[in-house]
Amino acid sequence: MKKYLSFAVSLVLFAVSACTPSTNETASSSKSATPSNSSDQAKNTDSKPQPSATNGWQDYSSESGKFSVQMPTKPQEQSQEKKTEVGAVKINMAISESNTSAYMVSYNDYPAKFTDSELQERINLGAKGFITGSIQGKINSSKESKLGESPCLDFDGTGKIQSIDATAKGRICIADNIRLYQVVVVSPSDKFSQADADRFIESFKIKK
Repeated sequence: MKKYLSFAVSLVLFAVSACTPSTNETASSSKSATPSNSSDQAKNTDSKPQPSATNGWQDYSSESGKFSVQMPTKPQEQSQEKKTEVGAVKINMAISESNTSAYMVSYNDYPAKFTDSELQERINLGAKGFITGSIQGKINSSKESKLGESPCLDFDGTGKIQSIDATAKGRICIADNIRLYQVVVVSPSDKFSQADADRFIESFKIKK
């Protein structure tokens, strides 16, 4: 499953690129996008994974990220830095593996706020970048939504991870015109669980 987790990380980076045009990319935690247990991996010390009451799922929250979510296993945490035309952004990620699927929540703040009029366009570009950038796939369906006051886009798509058919489903939001959230699950298509994906995505909450 490690290779799918690694591809999930690269998908998140592609979405950040699509939301705001990017140039060169550097990793602040390691040279590889694959999470590891090495000491140079960035950790969110305020993150709080807690056991959930059913099916082994657990509640996860981040004080600095201002979000909570349910994940099927204890997530690994890492961060990477990406240079964009508007400046460098630090992307923080929490990634959980279960049954050949990778579940990920990421967030990053941009150096400057987006205007209200461009928010949905940026979100749409982020979702397109997520699906087409790394797995060279297509968006099958999408729907604009809101999470509190934050505009979002729910989407799903299909493509390939190397030679394997893959399915991705997620929600991308922009909070306070400056913070991009990505809540995504990637899995081989024949192993994709719609119920688990929906549970994961619907459990995501943004804190004030």
